[in-house]
Amino acid sequence: MVYSAPKKFFRMSRFVTFSFLVLFFACTAAGQVFRFRLSVNSGVFLCEPGESEIDYPLKEERSYPGSRGFSPLFHPGAELEISTPLTIDSEFGLQFGYNRYSGYTPKAPLYNFFLSRFNPLPDHHKYPGEELIYDSRVLSTLATFRWFFLSYDGTLNFFMKLFGGVAFTGSDFNFRDPFYSVKYEVGVLHARGTRNSENPKLPGFKAGAGWGATYRLSDELDICFDAALSLIHSDLINGVPNYNYTVHNGGGIMKPNNCYAAVAKASIGILFSVIPDKKYRANNITRAINQDQTLFEKRTRRNPYSKRTRR
Repeated sequence: MVYSAPKKFFRMSRFVTFSFLVLFFACTAAGQVFRFRLSVNSGVFLCEPGESEIDYPLKEERSYPGSRGFSPLFHPGAELEISTPLTIDSEFGLQFGYNRYSGYTPKAPLYNFFLSRFNPLPDHHKYPGEELIYDSRVLSTLATFRWFFLSYDGTLNFFMKLFGGVAFTGSDFNFRDPFYSVKYEVGVLHARGTRNSENPKLPGFKAGAGWGATYRLSDELDICFDAALSLIHSDLINGVPNYNYTVHNGGGIMKPNNCYAAVAKASIGILFSVIPDKKYRANNITRAINQDQTLFEKRTRRNPYSKRTRR
């Protein structure tokens, strides 16, 4: 499948990322607390909401008996987030993520891709009955907002999270057994943005929401868990590019069609809090922001990322 990623979109994505960085560091230049989260994650492709493609009319009749969609395979990913407080109970951040989505099917249904001219298989075997696998990798840069809505004894803090930004998707779609790639003389059935393709990863919008909790280990360290649902504007998350079946001049043709993919992920990691100036005056007001004692005491009681006195 051939894509032409507009240069304007690449320039825009770089500009958005740069703007997030400038805004983030401008907001935190005089801030009191920085938070660094490093987590491992694992995700799963859920579906392509709505009508992802217009199916070939005889898809059901010509699919192999017992054919079905992909079952997930789980692989680790990673996230790095830098955040700073906006209010006593909320924070803003910038997150860099690497997510991997993978799956297999013993016998695939008749996807429109197999009927397109971009299918590399020989004419006598355009629709494979062998086990297939996809492996997609997504790099993302996201602005994040986290609201802490519930705290238990200042140790366990629950939060809701919103995020949005740009994601770059690369994917391989192939036989699970390499023997068949050799047999049919194909490298991969489809590849984009991987070492099996000369084309770069595809950029697209990504947004979502989730919830989670932090558990305090010390003044500086927390364990952080979160789970989230996301939408990514890419038809390659499940490895199979989408095509619409269209009738033209009395015959059927396949036209490329992009769509959104719904994914879920869970992560667990370490949250490290840094206070630039940890020295206190006699009246317990930080030198960093020189605020009044009342607000400081509210932070120590309520703020999940400020120093507290253990009971």
